[in-house]
Amino acid sequence: MFNNVKKIIKALCIVSFFSFATVGNVQAQLGDAGEILRAGADDANIYLSEFLSPFSNGFGASLNTGWFTTANSHSTLGFELNLNVGVAMVPSTALEIDVSSLGMSNLEVTSGSNTTPTISGEDNSNTKLGQMWTNPQTNQQEPLFEFDAPSGIAFEYVPAPMAQLTVGVIKDTDVSLRFVPTTALGDFGELGLFGFGVKHGINQWIPGGKVLPVDLSVQFGYTSFNMSTDFEVDPETGNDIYNPYNASQWDGQGLEMETSAYTINAIVGKKLPIIAVYGGIGIEGTTTTLGSPGAYPLTVPNSNYDPTSSDPAENRQKVIESLSAPIDLEMEGENNFRAFAGFRVKLAVIQLFANYTLSTYPTANAGFGFTFR
Repeated sequence: MFNNVKKIIKALCIVSFFSFATVGNVQAQLGDAGEILRAGADDANIYLSEFLSPFSNGFGASLNTGWFTTANSHSTLGFELNLNVGVAMVPSTALEIDVSSLGMSNLEVTSGSNTTPTISGEDNSNTKLGQMWTNPQTNQQEPLFEFDAPSGIAFEYVPAPMAQLTVGVIKDTDVSLRFVPTTALGDFGELGLFGFGVKHGINQWIPGGKVLPVDLSVQFGYTSFNMSTDFEVDPETGNDIYNPYNASQWDGQGLEMETSAYTINAIVGKKLPIIAVYGGIGIEGTTTTLGSPGAYPLTVPNSNYDPTSSDPAENRQKVIESLSAPIDLEMEGENNFRAFAGFRVKLAVIQLFANYTLSTYPTANAGFGFTFR
């Protein structure tokens, strides 16, 4: 399962590379796909929530950038078409997990440090995770299962690229659209993106507002990103394991992720012939959901174990159980209040722009585009 979270993150970074070359070839060493599920759904969800939190927070923060390049709006039917990328910066406090503080029921550290990396942390780990049990034959404590804790990608930035069309309508109002149709990415699965935003100038509603030396506006934006991928988690095998299921039991496995992000902003700025500057404050929120349709093999002690029995369902120490849709996560973003500043340089119909947002996950955004009126 970790390998397929890796597929999603790698796919996003490949898409981001189109607009942001410094992302490079990001690789996540995320461990064996199915091992985390051998601890059961509850522990898998707890650990995954902590492991993926920097990506969830950072990606949502990045999606909330790039909505505007000035404080003023276009004239009616004026437009701009932009390509930009937001890059969130993961704080140092979100690079490690204290496994002993997670309160998991079965999964524990079997050797090594109690501290493991998050997805944005170091790309190495000396920790093994697993579940201890008492072997009925030896009466000794030993791992029921054990695996290397997943490593991070050693990359403390989370990029999100966007293509956006903005059109001016009536009453000093801009309407923006972001859209990527559901697209197949080979082994990485499918992804799609949709977003809409509205910016409205408020000088017209303030007494004397039209003679103010600055433009005032309010803006709302919403973006939804979704991705899915197929993967394969096979049951453990061994002479001490009984598996009552056919191979078809594990068909239909996959991983589905959706991130929704919204932002509401108050903007003040000044437009000059070549350059425009702006700043403001706002609020934002993000939610990332992660699900795993299908059935997954879970290795457990055999409660009917009888070494004298001739029945394979009884004379094996371990048995495979089927766990349905074990991953069911909803992660809320940590960013709430935001302050931002930015500028745009316009050369004929071409514009270059950049901005910086100060929040729990600070975010920079830059891009270029074409604008008319």
